Amino acid sequence: MTTEYLQHINKSRFWTGMLGNMGLTILKGSVGYISGNKALLSDAMYSAGEVSALITHRFGNANKEITESSSGHTVRFGEFLALIIPLLVILGAMQIAFSSVYVMVVGDLEPPQLMVLIIAFVAFVAREIWFQYEWRRSLKDKRAIHMMGHSHRLALYSSLIVLAGITLAMVGKELDNSMLLYCEPVAALMTSAIVIWKGYELLVNYFLGHREKGIRRDTYDYMETVQRVHGIVTVEQIHAYERTSGIYVDVIVTVNPRMSVAEAQETSERVKVLLVGRFEHIAEVSIEVLPYLSEYPYKSNYELAERESTTLLQ
Repeated sequence: MTTEYLQHINKSRFWTGMLGNMGLTILKGSVGYISGNKALLSDAMYSAGEVSALITHRFGNANKEITESSSGHTVRFGEFLALIIPLLVILGAMQIAFSSVYVMVVGDLEPPQLMVLIIAFVAFVAREIWFQYEWRRSLKDKRAIHMMGHSHRLALYSSLIVLAGITLAMVGKELDNSMLLYCEPVAALMTSAIVIWKGYELLVNYFLGHREKGIRRDTYDYMETVQRVHGIVTVEQIHAYERTSGIYVDVIVTVNPRMSVAEAQETSERVKVLLVGRFEHIAEVSIEVLPYLSEYPYKSNYELAERESTTLLQ
């Protein structure tokens, strides 16, 4: 898997996630606003928070490769959105939470309409289908898998809370049980709390990323060192950042696809030990090992040591 292919997948994942979550935000937000259902509105705010998370992940962090391939105006505008959208999401979630508490205190409870439950269920199914598709497409990208897994857990919790609250409130209407009507504003309050926490995490990551924003270092010596490691086929990507605590190096290398997992792990450890041992100012090394594309002919230093031998003409 080449760097260009990884960047293409990341860009595709970004835009599909943006369009999908924006669509869910508009759908749930419009229906929730028209019907006055606070649980569906809080779920719409969570989808807006997902949009904010994508923007923050792409533009808000200092170490993202996208800042190199985008223009300065695009990066600055993206960083502006990465700061503003989480603030708006937090304010919107707080407004919904206060409104839910007010409704419960006053006792002005209205049962949700059937359309609200249908929209909430359709949005839940659509998000799960999209997640399964992206999960299978990103199986070779460990960082994307980790990020998607964490985000999906919160999304699953919020959707289930909203669906449970709306369903119980509708059941309360049919059974003429006024206590069950409180489930809808309680669900809105719980989902709003999740959204506020998510927005807070995005803001913290944004400010920490800018506070520790590193100065790009020349990587020629690092590249030369990594290429000498026995077993490395190519160095797909290498970045070095200077921070207050030292130099941080991010490396993506490829190895022989016939290597075992243990051998690839041993090769990555050799790269780390060699870099840290040769350059004392390096504080941390992050290495990602990928199999080299087998359809391209190559000779690595891993094979040369085994295969090179003198030949005699017969």
